[in-house]
Amino acid sequence: MQKKKTKTNEIDLVIFDVNQTMFSLNALNIKFKEFGLKHSLVNSWFLSVLKEGFSSSLSQQFVNFKTVGKNELTKIFLQNNSPYNNKIINSIFDEFANLKVHPDIKTSLKCLKKKKIKIVTLTNGSVSNTKLLLKKNNISNFIDRCFSINSFKIWKPAREVYLKTCEKMKIKPERALMVAAHGWDINGAKLAGLKTAYITRYEKKLSDFYYRPDYVGKDSREIIKKLDF
Repeated sequence: MQKKKTKTNEIDLVIFDVNQTMFSLNALNIKFKEFGLKHSLVNSWFLSVLKEGFSSSLSQQFVNFKTVGKNELTKIFLQNNSPYNNKIINSIFDEFANLKVHPDIKTSLKCLKKKKIKIVTLTNGSVSNTKLLLKKNNISNFIDRCFSINSFKIWKPAREVYLKTCEKMKIKPERALMVAAHGWDINGAKLAGLKTAYITRYEKKLSDFYYRPDYVGKDSREIIKKLDF
């Protein structure tokens, strides 16, 4: 039986995750190679940052993305017997300001904005870097607000992050759609009562133990097509 499409009047807010969902991490591959690290280690590093960030929330000792990121980057150099210094660490981490938007994102943002749906970003990173990326990629005019865990002092996928974002936008959770390329992000939003849309381009498959998302697509364009415009 075909799944019934959600009508746009059932969604008042679309929340986009930032890293990997909106913006590719490919720029970091070049930086890793420049300093003697295999580009495949970018994924290992990013996952270790998430692990440590999640752990900080569980221990109720909030540590921001940048602090965790630099510590985990140092470990990557040590584990691979590669020379490093603070200048190198900063150079790699600063590349987060140069990420490129995935081509499908701008098309999707235009479509949502045309339908007068509010659009915000929600990241485990910083608001300042998100705004910089939006500006550099010429898509800041589509975004109503940017949110970061730095304001909530707890990492996604904690339920309160999604709930507080909806609260600040004065939108009920059930009328918000979370779009992300990470299963843990989708699951957290689903547990908070939001509608969810999972982009498969990064992980390829949602873990079996997560709640099913409302929508699945290889990119955001596929997701948007499944909304009843």
